[in-house]
Amino acid sequence: MSTLKLNKNSVRAAIATIGVLGGFVSGYGVLVPYYIDKYSLDLAIGGRIFALTGLSGIVGVFIATYFVDKIRGAIAGSIGTVVVAIGIGLLIIAPTWNFVLFGVVIIGVSFGIVQVAIGQLVVDVGGIEASRRANKNNIGFATASILVPSLFGLTLLNYYAGVLSLFIVLSFIIAAVFYSNTEGQLLHKPEESHKKSNHKSSITFLLLGISAYVGLEASATGWIPSYLLAKGWSTSKASLGLSVFFISLLAIRLVLLKYIHKLNFGLVTLLSVLCLIPALFLLYATDLYWLAIIFLGASGGPVFSMAFAWVVKISPGNARITGFIFFSSISGSMIFPYLIGVYMNKLGAEFAPLLMMIPSGLALVFFLIGYRSTIQQLAN
Repeated sequence: MSTLKLNKNSVRAAIATIGVLGGFVSGYGVLVPYYIDKYSLDLAIGGRIFALTGLSGIVGVFIATYFVDKIRGAIAGSIGTVVVAIGIGLLIIAPTWNFVLFGVVIIGVSFGIVQVAIGQLVVDVGGIEASRRANKNNIGFATASILVPSLFGLTLLNYYAGVLSLFIVLSFIIAAVFYSNTEGQLLHKPEESHKKSNHKSSITFLLLGISAYVGLEASATGWIPSYLLAKGWSTSKASLGLSVFFISLLAIRLVLLKYIHKLNFGLVTLLSVLCLIPALFLLYATDLYWLAIIFLGASGGPVFSMAFAWVVKISPGNARITGFIFFSSISGSMIFPYLIGVYMNKLGAEFAPLLMMIPSGLALVFFLIGYRSTIQQLAN
């Protein structure tokens, strides 16, 4: 039996960890244009940040998936946050673009560890409370992702080192709070009902769907500012556009938090993904940019939270399932933004919404297959 004990402060610190660090990584969408200008890069070269973040994040996911149930929860949930702070410090002192990329790798590995460790520790409680906590983590991420890109857009040119130093301080504080308020250790012991449920095919397609969706969300996070800049927007206005995207994500997730015990995770996921493609088309084909961004964020808001809860629900007692979820999500965030950046460099940044329809379509297909498979397994 798991001996893990999280009190209210450790749960709050966990949510703050995902929010602060996730918000920082979301700010890469604003940092990339800053680095492109500072180091005279093109879009494809600047887009390597997203690829390296994903690749290094996968390494972190593997590390955390293996160790999360082998060391004390206090250490598992805080060590990655401390190393992220070190990586941010490297960005501050970086004299060259390659040194920036080295810092990005350190942050990526550490954030991968954080996502898996924190994600698995907070859902160990099981049941609807696990879904609520997972959704609160996503709300924390979305909230910070509203604030950080706007903060970066307004301050990077004049206060780059100071703003990044703020994140170092916050990282150390939340790591200390989590460490001092967490007791015990996680136990990996899938329940018998999970072993006999034969949901492997369902989980496989759901993980592929998560990968494609997160690829879309990461692409939107990374390339919406560049797309809006190509449409003649200023840097601060483009950053505000990204913030509006995350405000829409947040608003929907707040609603979900209240009604999550009444929702069908599969149906909500499918309907949400289905709305992504018309939202992207609206962004590309019209000048209703604000409406399209709000529609895109509102459509994507439920997807990761619902899909996460869906997978956890059919995998009770599996302490490693969060590792698989984040492996899938980080894989998508590594592959799709980089490929979209490559083709944006060839076709032009104004084609970004059309290119983002590809991961959206794949997500719809994978989730639909996963939904049908889940229904069939439950019927047997």
